[in-house]
Amino acid sequence: MKEASSKHEFAIVPTIVSGNQETVIIQFLKTATELLSQVETVEETQEIWHKVNALEALSKKFQLNKEVQLDATELRIRIERRLGKLFSQKTQTKEEITSQKQSSVKIDLDYENFKSNLNITKNNLSKYQKLASTPQEIFESVITDLRTEATIKNQTALSTTAILRAIKSNNKKHSAQPLFSPIIKPSDNWNFSTVNYSRIEKKIGEDRGYIPGEIYANCLWYYTKPDNLVVAPMAGSGQIWRVYQARHEWMGQHVYDIDLKMFDLTPRGKYKHLIFQHNSTKSFPVESPDYIVIDIPYYGMANQQYSDKPEDLANMIWDDWKIAIAAIAKNCAVAQQTGSLCTVISPNYRDVAKKQIFMVTDIIRSQWELAGYLLYDKAYSSRRIQQNQTPQMARMNNQAKANQIMLTDITEILTFQRS
Repeated sequence: MKEASSKHEFAIVPTIVSGNQETVIIQFLKTATELLSQVETVEETQEIWHKVNALEALSKKFQLNKEVQLDATELRIRIERRLGKLFSQKTQTKEEITSQKQSSVKIDLDYENFKSNLNITKNNLSKYQKLASTPQEIFESVITDLRTEATIKNQTALSTTAILRAIKSNNKKHSAQPLFSPIIKPSDNWNFSTVNYSRIEKKIGEDRGYIPGEIYANCLWYYTKPDNLVVAPMAGSGQIWRVYQARHEWMGQHVYDIDLKMFDLTPRGKYKHLIFQHNSTKSFPVESPDYIVIDIPYYGMANQQYSDKPEDLANMIWDDWKIAIAAIAKNCAVAQQTGSLCTVISPNYRDVAKKQIFMVTDIIRSQWELAGYLLYDKAYSSRRIQQNQTPQMARMNNQAKANQIMLTDITEILTFQRS
C-alpha cells in the first residue's frame, strides 16, 4: 500500500469530539473505502478494520444519522470479509506444499502467529472466513436486505452475526437479488451519505447543475408504474436517463420498464442525442404523460450556467420567472389526465448579501394548484453544501450569520396530482 495510507489518513480519528462529527466521519469512511481497494496484506487490511471500528463506535456515540451509522457498520463487515479471504488464501498456499496431515498443523501454527500479531479471536476469524466463502451475489443480497430492514425497523441491527444467520438459513436460496435497494428511501428524507449517481460530466461548463441521481430513482420508484409514459421536460444532461438505464441496481426484485422521453431548452452532455430541444413555457411536448418530473434550474443560483438565452429560466428576474413558472404549470395541466402525477424539484433561494428571501417552492405550489393540481406528496433532500468545509464555505457561513439570512441547503421534491 502507498505511503499516503491509513496511518496518515486516519491520524485524527480518536480525537473527533466536537464540530461537525457527521461530515468528518463520512469523509473518513470514504477514505477507508478507497484505502481498502489498495491494500494487499492481512496486516494493512486489519489496520483499516481497527479504524473503521472506531468510526462505527463514534457514529453511535454521537447518535449520527442512521444511514451514516449503517455505512460504518457495512464497511466494517466488508473489511471482515476481506480479512477472511486474505487469511484463507494464506492457509491454502501452505496446504499446497504440505501433506494433508501436516497441513492442519501448519494452519494452527499460522493462526497462532496471526493471532499474536493482529489480536483477532479464532471464533471471529472463523466468522470472517464464512463471510469470505459466501458467493458475492448472495453476500450482497443479504447485506442489502438486512440493511434495509435495519433502516425501517429501529430495533433491528446490522451485524456480522445477523448476516451469517441469514446466509445459513438460506434466505436467498431462490433469488440473489435483494427485495429492496438501500438507494430507495423508506421515508421522506431523501439524503444519501454515499452518492452513486453524481455528475455525469466533469468538464467545466458541460454539466454545472445537477441533483444526485438517487432522487430520480426514488421519484421513479414511488410515482411510476410499469409501461408508464414518463416525461422529463428539463432533462439537462440526461441524468434521469442514466439512472433509469441502471434501474437493475436500485429496483431490487421489482424491475420494470417505462417509456421515458427527455426534452430541454438547451440539451447538453453525453446523452444530448437522446434529448429533444423544447421550450416548456410555450407548450408541453407530449400528450397524456402518466408522470412528469421537472428538475427546474434553481432560481438565483444558475444564472447564465446553461445558456445566455433570455427565455432560460436560470437567467430570468423574479417577476419574469414567476410568469414562466405559471405557464409551465398550465402546460403540464393541459397535457395530463386526471389522476396523473407531476413532480417539481427545487429549493428556496436566499440572497445572503442582499438580505433577500425568495420562497420559490411556495410559488411553485401555488401555480400548480392554480393550474388544476393538488399537492400529493413531498420529500426533502440536502444540497450538501455544508459538507464542503472550505475557507470559502466558512466565509459564507459567517456572512449568513452576520446578515441574519440563512443559506439554502434543502431541496424540496413536490409531487402534484392532476385533479
